[in-house]
Amino acid sequence: MVLASFVGSFPCVAFSGSRLGGSPASASCRAFLPVLGGFRGSVGVGCASGVDSLVRSAFPSASVFSVSSFLVGGRVSRASFARRSSALVSWCASSGGLLVAFPLGACPSAVRPSSSFGGFGSGSWGSVALGVGLGCSVLVVLPSSVVGFPAPSALASRFRCVGVAPCGGALWLSSPAPVQLSLF
Repeated sequence: MVLASFVGSFPCVAFSGSRLGGSPASASCRAFLPVLGGFRGSVGVGCASGVDSLVRSAFPSASVFSVSSFLVGGRVSRASFARRSSALVSWCASSGGLLVAFPLGACPSAVRPSSSFGGFGSGSWGSVALGVGLGCSVLVVLPSSVVGFPAPSALASRFRCVGVAPCGGALWLSSPAPVQLSLF
């Protein structure tokens, strides 16, 4: 399958997505993961429920970026989650990897590509914007219920629809290298 070959061409893959287990984002992830059954590279993922939990189940040897490793003032805070996400995306970008994101809904209007994390309430979209800002290849998997690329133009202009996702939704790619459209 072309999607499996594309993902397999990266030395590592990091995952980001909704923490809600029954969400369309989790359903998209559940449909996507079997495609990667033969992936041999490194996998990075967060410690949350939802998408993170599905990825950890599919890849038991994944490197897990735990929010408890990023305490602020000795406790877990919103900044801890942002630091955890930043570490995950930075690991992926520095390794020449692919960030695969399963956002729950539309991107907050203030999110822009940047070399520092700014999710404005959305960890998934903040990770996507950071990945683009750091020059990482980013694949956004949207459920079939989402039409278009639901992000501000500063971010959306960096993405191209490259095919249909295993969940029936769309695959949107941002890559620093030229990529043939309609890969999948």
